[in-house]
Amino acid sequence: MTTQNKEFKLYSYWRSSASWRIRAALLHKNIDFEIIPVNLVKGEHKSDEYLAKNPSALVPTLDHNGLLLNQSPAILEYLEEIHPENPLLPSDAVGRARVRALTDIIVCDTHPIQNLSIIKQVATLRGKEGVDIEFAKWVIVKGFTAYEKMVSTTMGKYSYGDNLTIADICLAAQHYNAVRFEVDLTPFPCITKLLSVLSEVPCINQSHPSGQPDAQ
Repeated sequence: MTTQNKEFKLYSYWRSSASWRIRAALLHKNIDFEIIPVNLVKGEHKSDEYLAKNPSALVPTLDHNGLLLNQSPAILEYLEEIHPENPLLPSDAVGRARVRALTDIIVCDTHPIQNLSIIKQVATLRGKEGVDIEFAKWVIVKGFTAYEKMVSTTMGKYSYGDNLTIADICLAAQHYNAVRFEVDLTPFPCITKLLSVLSEVPCINQSHPSGQPDAQ
């Protein structure tokens, strides 16, 4: 993945769950890609060079032969459209809507609100130093409560039936944050069952933060 001049280049940070989503999707679709690490701790995402690629100063950014794409949900949809093989969305309209709804619980309602910049600011507003771990835990529990209820009506082997979808990829990545913030998963038996299955999925294992070239 580190050979130069690939068709796809992914600007990624090892611990970013949004970056993990795209790494997993690229691997699932057997798309060869190069990882270009962006060190968030050192502030590389705020450099003029990176801001020219991603005005939001966030990861990931996908470079497809010079076409720059931001925001992981949009990138996931793009990859699905240009590489429909090994699909990550169901073939029917209802199924796609259900999977997108599950996905949005993670990528809209949960992850952005417990992201590092937010929990730092919440801590500051509360007159605390560092990050507000309790707030992050509250956000994740709220999101997982909604996911648990919805997925209990849709799951088979995976979150929607028996095929891996973008919802599963996003759930696996969000679980990494849940572990990091010591969220108790006992109230979420469906999610726990799904995570056990997802832990054996090659594209998720191979894209895990611990295996990234910039992992610390």
